[in-house]
Amino acid sequence: MVAKGTTIMTIEFWPRRCLTPKPAPKLKKPRTRRPKLPIPVGKAHQKLSQAIICGDHELASWLDAVAKADLVTGNPDSIRQLRERLDAAMAPLDATAP
Repeated sequence: MVAKGTTIMTIEFWPRRCLTPKPAPKLKKPRTRRPKLPIPVGKAHQKLSQAIICGDHELASWLDAVAKADLVTGNPDSIRQLRERLDAAMAPLDATAP
């Protein structure tokens, strides 16, 4: 028994895993979405437009490599038009441009 006015001290034992701080979570890079090859010319045009609008240089360079490897299928006139758009999009900017 404990006399009035005195306090009892208790010792708590915590597991070691509760005392160590958790490491910060590692952020994963978002997975790049690339369609299966070969791709139709219409999808290539859509992907190029997406790359231009979003400013995605990696997607544009991937499309350029796919087009140069002749992995785009479809109408030859449309493929020629796609290559012209790719050349215009991948051309370096002028040094005089603001």
